[in-house]
Order: sequence, then structure tokens, then C-alpha cells
Amino acid sequence: MDVLIIGGTRFLGTHLTEALLKGNQNITLFNRGTKRNQFPFYEDVEWVIGDRYDEEKFKTLFKDRKFDVVIDTCAYFPSDAELIVSVFRDKISKYIFTSSMSVAQTKEFDERLVLPIPNRRLFDTSPNNNYAYNKTLIEEYLVEQFDKTGFPFVSLRPNEINGPGEIREWYYIDRIKNHRQKILIPGSGENLVQPGFIDDIIQAYLLAIVRENAVGNCYNITGNEIICLNQYIKLIAEVLDERVKPVNIPYPIFRQLVQTKYYFPYNYKQSFVVDISKAKKDLGYQPEIGIKEGIRKVLEQWSEDYNRKASPFNQSGEYELISYDLEDIFISAWETEMSEISERVHKKLLERGLII
Repeated sequence: MDVLIIGGTRFLGTHLTEALLKGNQNITLFNRGTKRNQFPFYEDVEWVIGDRYDEEKFKTLFKDRKFDVVIDTCAYFPSDAELIVSVFRDKISKYIFTSSMSVAQTKEFDERLVLPIPNRRLFDTSPNNNYAYNKTLIEEYLVEQFDKTGFPFVSLRPNEINGPGEIREWYYIDRIKNHRQKILIPGSGENLVQPGFIDDIIQAYLLAIVRENAVGNCYNITGNEIICLNQYIKLIAEVLDERVKPVNIPYPIFRQLVQTKYYFPYNYKQSFVVDISKAKKDLGYQPEIGIKEGIRKVLEQWSEDYNRKASPFNQSGEYELISYDLEDIFISAWETEMSEISERVHKKLLERGLII
């Protein structure tokens, strides 16, 4: 099978390429080639160097090329999908678009969210989230093309992906590995999350390639297990044989004090639980790696230079990773304030004879 991966050198793409090579598939990677020399499978794939935003060159490069499957790991705008359709229409058996469960951030998302999030064909995503909104517009375009012309797309919507090399694990694991017993969390930390381990996410891609009934569908993809953020942090500590205490500062207070948008993995105002029954039924998708096992797998491949990695959500520099020193200041100030409030309340209750 001849497979073209657009992108392919970052977290998801590297794991995907490895899995396909193990299955003896012929892999072509199209990207700008900036990470080519560091790519672990450099000599095992064909490289086509270019920029998808140079549309004329893209059309020239692939004018006479045919592939069985095109997997797109980095389509972010409707024009990206429009280019794919114009170039590969009638040339491929399947186009697998990497969407995101962020498409479920609908206009009602902040007011109410029905859980688990259903596997709708399309969501009415709020324009306030540019990333999610554009992913939705791509899905709408692909559905339209399938309905009108039969263009063979499959849209996979991973939820939060964890695995070796991802910033989500590093953020908390690095703190706990440094014996920090208190971890700052803006908010209650009781929001439920449902991460998917990279090996299971790759399983979904491999199944989408071979299952013909997947064409024309959009699939929610993540793991089976659900956990709240506080328990997730404690679970990391348990695996590391450390003790830890999340320090929860009410989100509105934290935002008033801190204007910079600091990055806290899995930290949401509400829970985000996903229905993956359609992927299980149609694709035969069966997540195999639980949250605790996933943490162990990350630690087995732990690299001490993870703390130099930039957040994948920080491409424009909008977010920052909060420093240990600043975290300590917030924790100390909050605990001091809460202690003083407790003493004042206790004193008032004593004065009014409400407690002995």
C-alpha cells in the first residue's frame, strides 16, 4: 500500500509512520523538511519537500502521483482540505483527516455540555475558538464533498493524546520527579478528562485505513478511562512513589491575579467526556492502554530534556509554562490567605457563640 502522510515528523506523525513501516507499507512524507535529519526513519521513507501553502508547487509535485491513502496530520484551514480535494480527487481510495474533539466546543459549550459528547457527524462550533472552528469548517467541507461527489474522506477526532514526548505528561511528571509535593492548579481540579494513549490513537488510524465502512464518517477517538485532574496528578505521584498535594486556587481569582495565559494541562472549567461507541462499532476500535499504564510507558521512555520542549499550544507565544518559583509564590500566598481567613471566621463564630 502506498501512503502519503502530510506532515508526519511531529508527535502523532512519527508514531504513525513507525506503525505503517512495521506493516511494510510504502511511506511518502510531504513537509518542509526542517526535521528531516532528526527523523528516526529518515532512510525508510520517501521525502517530498515543500510547503502546502505554496499551492502551485504542491499541485506540480503531486500532479502525476497516485496513492492508496493520504493521511493529513496538519490541515488547519478549509483551504488546506480544498487543495487536497482538487489535487487527489479520483486518485486515492481514502483521505484521512486529523480533526480534533475540540470541534465539540459548540456555542453552548460554556453554558452547558451534555456528557458524554455524542459522535455527531457535524458540530456547530463557536467561532470564538479559531482552531476548533476551522477544524469544523473542514469537516463540513469534506462531508459536502462526500455527499456530492463521493470524495472518500474519514475524519478522526482525537481527544487529549498522551504518550512519550507529549507536554501534558511532562508538565506534571517533571514537577513530581523533582519532589515537589504541592502542585498548583487553577480551579477545583475536579473536572473529568478522558485522555487517549498514542498507541490507541494510532490503532484508530490503522483501522480507518482498512475499514471501507469508515468512508464519509467522523469519529470521536480517545481512551476508555475517565479521571479528574486532581486524581490524575495523584496517580502520577503513585507511579513515581511520591506524595503530592494539588493546591487548588479558584479559577476566577487566579485569572484576576495572573494576566498571562499560563498553560495547565487538562485544566478546564468543565468536564470533557467523549462517546467513542461509534468508532468501536464501525472500526472495531478498542483502546487497550489505561491511564496508569500510559503513565508507566511515558516514564519508561522519559527524557530529561523534556523541560526544554515548547508547548504544542504555544506556537504563537500566547501561553507560557509557569515556572517553579512563580508557582511557589502563588501556593505560599494562597495558603497564607486561606489560613488567615479560617482564623477570622473561627473568631467570629466564637464571638457569636456559634461554636464552643
